Amino acid sequence: MEVTKPMGKNNTSRGMHRLTAGWGSWRWLSGISSKEKQWFLGSLMGRGGFQAWMTHLTRGLQDTDFLLKFEATSDPWERSKLVGQKIGDLCRTFRAMSEDQRAELAKQAEVEMKTGLELLGRDKKVIQDLLSMVDPPPAT
Repeated sequence: MEVTKPMGKNNTSRGMHRLTAGWGSWRWLSGISSKEKQWFLGSLMGRGGFQAWMTHLTRGLQDTDFLLKFEATSDPWERSKLVGQKIGDLCRTFRAMSEDQRAELAKQAEVEMKTGLELLGRDKKVIQDLLSMVDPPPAT
């Protein structure tokens, strides 16, 4: 059996006849790795829309009437249907919102996130202090 060289510029192209699932998977994963910083920065720049949606979604799913219906239903398929219908309703109401309404929801989510991170930081500090009292670092 004759081995052929890859075709294309600088002999780096694999060509369709030499394409494998492993090679395709590697290219996909290495692409993710090489673009990780750009994806992260893009996510940060566009997070307001996601934050607005998450605020709307979580508030909608915490609605008392919805929760009562959900808890009163024992059939998992019926529960799934209720959740799907609720999310569909929330999607429609979210699309109908103005940009100002969405921006306000995003601000509220940002405040909640910052508050949560501050509380988490304080809790971590308290735990570290408690651990150092119970198990002090060895003296050198």
